[in-house]
Parts: sequence; C-alpha cells; structure tokens
Amino acid sequence: MNDPISNDTNINSSDLLNDLLSGKGLDGTSTEGSEDKAKLAQVFEDLLKILEAEKDSSSGNATPSPASAEPAGSSPSIDSNPVSKIPTSSQPSQSVNSSPSASTPDHSGEGVTAGSGPNSTTIKNTSSHEEKIGQFLNGGSTTQPDAEITLKPGETGTLKYQNGQGGFDAEADSSGKYQSTASRLEFYADDKGVNNDDVSYIDGRNASIKVSDDQGKQLGDDKSIAGNAPSDAITHDSGGRATVTGWYDGSTDAMKAGGAFMQSQLGTGNAYLHPDDDRNGAGSNPMTLAQDPSQKYTAEFGDA
Repeated sequence: MNDPISNDTNINSSDLLNDLLSGKGLDGTSTEGSEDKAKLAQVFEDLLKILEAEKDSSSGNATPSPASAEPAGSSPSIDSNPVSKIPTSSQPSQSVNSSPSASTPDHSGEGVTAGSGPNSTTIKNTSSHEEKIGQFLNGGSTTQPDAEITLKPGETGTLKYQNGQGGFDAEADSSGKYQSTASRLEFYADDKGVNNDDVSYIDGRNASIKVSDDQGKQLGDDKSIAGNAPSDAITHDSGGRATVTGWYDGSTDAMKAGGAFMQSQLGTGNAYLHPDDDRNGAGSNPMTLAQDPSQKYTAEFGDA
C-alpha cells in the first residue's frame, strides 16, 4: 500500500487537512459516511507532528515533540546526534577538556603546587630525566610523601609547608619508589616562619641539589659527579640511574669510599656528608641557611 503523504511531495498539508474536515478523503471522494471524521483528522495531525519532529531533528533541533517522544519504559536508543547530549541549564555542565579540573589537582608539569602553608620551595628539574619529588614531614612516613610533584626536564613546581613543620624533599628512583639512600633537601620552619634549610648527602646521593633563599644565600651544588665515582661507591636502580653511597656512619667500606669520593668532589661546606658536619667552622659548615628570615626558596634537582 502506498503512503500518499510520503510519495506525493506536491500535497499541501493545510489543504489536505481542510479537505478532510469538509468531508473529502485523501483520494478526493466523500467521507460523509465516515463514523469518525474527527478521529481521522486527529490521526493526520499526529502524522504531521511526526514529520515536523523528523525535520527539526535533521536540522539540529534536538527537542522532541510530544508525538515523537520515546515511550516510558522503552529501551534507550543510540543517538547519532551529538547536539542532544549538550547539558541543559538544569543539568551540571561537564567539560570535554581532557585537562584535570580544579577539584582534581594535577601534580605534574610546569608551575604545579603541592602541600600548603606560607613557606615554599620552588624546584626546577635540571636533570636529563623526569623527576618525581616528594615532601616528607617529620613524624610521618619516609616512603609515602605528604605532598608530591612530577617534573619533566626543565619544568618547575612548588612544595609548601606550614610554620612549625619540618622534614625533607627527595627524588624517587626510576620505579617511582623513595629510597632511604636519596639526596635530601631538609627544612624546618619555626612557629614564626624562621627557616633552617640544608642539603644532605649523608645517606647517599641520587641527585645534585642546590637551594637558594630570596636574599642571595645558597647551599648545595649543581655538579654531576656519579660518572666518575669508583665502582665500590656507586649503585644503579632498575632504570640505570646512579646513587653514590653515603658515608652514614662509616661502618662499611662502601660508605667510606662514597663519603671520601663526595668530599673530594664537593668539599664539606655546602652539604652534609657526615652527621657532625654542622660542628665545622665558618666556610665548612653546611648550615649557612640556619635561622633564615626567608620563607621562599628556589632549588634545582639535577643528575647525581
């Protein structure tokens, strides 16, 4: 059976409806004998609504008309029109931007910040590899940081801490784990924000660290010395990154060799190599930044 509405594109819908209401059928014959002309006219109006809805959908209007609305309880259909997925003002907006939202901070990349407080250390990755740097607070875990940033070579990020807090910043190994033999940027701020920063290679050196306050003072170094270390004073992680063995308490030959090598390369005035180096005199004491009024520091973490 042919559908006169879909096959005859020259039919005027308004004229056709008038014909129905005046007693003429679709083929021009009389409908006087019909028991329900009004019902026939209503069916025609419903069909027109369906056609109008299809026309609106194809032109980008996703609002369904009553005649084309999906019945309650029906199976959801696949909507090929992406416009219909745009949230209305009564729905929460969902961004299609792939970057993290403000409620999900990203701890990697340029200018990222982790931790909180008025004291800060802004760190630049000057190494040849990506660095994951964790901030560990006194009394907490030494393997799970309280705050963390990830930096590609050349990127910077900031770690913050409160007055009355102390701890250290350290770089993870190639597998992302923090080892007890890592270099440490140690810090402590008293209740008034007076800081005490130092660099320590006592436990080992997996990175060079140089730190400066905002008044021209600095500690540590930016040298890469691991390539010249004796074989008995160096280890490598799963990714090939080097760690020079620290002196610690000098109880093994490796500790003695590592401590002696670092002292020959770095001296004793810019970083802790032995636990009692803060007893050294002026020029050889690694506590140059003790009782420092600065609350903002910059640092560089480079290759060991």
